[in-house]
Amino acid sequence: MPWLTFMILVPFIGALSMWIVPVGGVRQARIHAALTALVVLVVSIVVLGKFDRGLGGPQLGEHGGWASSVGIEWHVWIDGISIWLILLTTVLFALAIGYLCIATPEQPRAFLALILLGEAGLLGLFTAGNLVLFYVFWEAMLVPFYFLIGMWGSEGRAIATTKFVIYTMVGSLLMLVSIVATAFTAQQITGKFTFDLVGLENVAYSRPESIWLLAGFLLAFVIKLPLWPFHGWLPDAYRTAPIVVVGLLAAIVSKAGVYGLLRIGLPLFPKGMEFFQIPLILLSLASIVYGSLVAWRQPTMRMLVGYSSLAHLGFIALGIVAIDPQAANGAVMQMVNHGIVVAAAFVIVGVISSRAGTQMIDDIGGLAAGAPWLAGIFLIITMASLAIPGSNSFAGEFFILAGVFHHDWWASAIAMIGVIYASVYMLRLYQSSMNGPQRGADRRRVELRGRDLIVLLPLIGVMALLALWPQAILGGSSASVNTVVAPAQVAIGRPASEIHALVLPNPLPTPGTQGVPGQ
Repeated sequence: MPWLTFMILVPFIGALSMWIVPVGGVRQARIHAALTALVVLVVSIVVLGKFDRGLGGPQLGEHGGWASSVGIEWHVWIDGISIWLILLTTVLFALAIGYLCIATPEQPRAFLALILLGEAGLLGLFTAGNLVLFYVFWEAMLVPFYFLIGMWGSEGRAIATTKFVIYTMVGSLLMLVSIVATAFTAQQITGKFTFDLVGLENVAYSRPESIWLLAGFLLAFVIKLPLWPFHGWLPDAYRTAPIVVVGLLAAIVSKAGVYGLLRIGLPLFPKGMEFFQIPLILLSLASIVYGSLVAWRQPTMRMLVGYSSLAHLGFIALGIVAIDPQAANGAVMQMVNHGIVVAAAFVIVGVISSRAGTQMIDDIGGLAAGAPWLAGIFLIITMASLAIPGSNSFAGEFFILAGVFHHDWWASAIAMIGVIYASVYMLRLYQSSMNGPQRGADRRRVELRGRDLIVLLPLIGVMALLALWPQAILGGSSASVNTVVAPAQVAIGRPASEIHALVLPNPLPTPGTQGVPGQ
């Protein structure tokens, strides 16, 4: 059974078949979308069951001809990095669709169909084993979010979608140029024209070639993350998009850029990553500091959480560009943790703002007395955002800071500013809205309801599981992380004792010469 192909096709077919639902068939559209999301979630769990946690390379590979003569093929697989992003995607999309089936937006057929298309694009991206396929899904996932913002967004959505398209298209077009150039340059070195990710690993590019080829990819990745100052599309998109769409953008879509750094940057262009390491560290630190400071001064709940997400993504990017297995393992774990926590935070923001009639932080207060469930769950989410010991975010953030400190203590010290300011802006949000005298809405009106708990309780449950058992992710990701980080470790001159995977040059050296050890 081609489980991965099936997993990608189900939401795609579910989105297309939504048009057979009658125009006024709101109930049919809900059932159709919910069943589709449920099937995708079940298939992803089956894929997890077939995943071998001890292997570092591709697993469950599925290969099919497409345009093989020019190196374009259907090739999908998973490893210890992508499996967790797949599960994050299927869980959060299932919860989002479940919530939308209760709080149905206008034109539910189109809205739910676009959500399913976005899920298909992301699942394809996280399983793509071919650069062209990676690019196809990279573009495909953006289209539904463009329409979701442009059609269902609030005032200012035209500007938001224009910025969203301009930023992403600039990065995407340069990435396409780099993809084509990568294949042709690799052909000159190896004698084989291919876009296959495994076939392109450890190609012996010269340093200038590696730098220029990586540059096009990097621009697309830092825009999608985003990192400062390439975040210009974020404020308008987060301000105007429906809260469910904002949650998916922050929790999952942003991980596409991080995933690109791990899947393409480190293993394919290690010499380029060595060249760009310090600039990328500085951009990551700037995102942490900028996002934290701006979040602290935001007047609305939505934008405070949005800019806090920018700061947390800076932490994740820092863990990758540190070129250290411990930091990279922390980044993988934090991708999952951040996705869960920020999704839950946006649910809370949506509940309060919709029932209080305002998003202004200073206009709401004293809600805890009449809404104990809201106050309790919001406190758990706040503590997870602060990464306090005992929360699910603690282990990942600790791994990142420890790995970065091992090689660049100054970067770890600056990153601590984000840890400090996280307590400032998140506690400001919690204390202002939950404590003190009552301001704004009736406290009982904002209490969590059944439809809210349907989304929040599973997220809290996953947070508790990962807090108690971080090895659930680390045990499955370590081998893959070691494999993708090792080429960059060799390029940057790390001691052999720190490199935990074998790095063989492509093509292999001729008899009588030595390969590149990486043990």
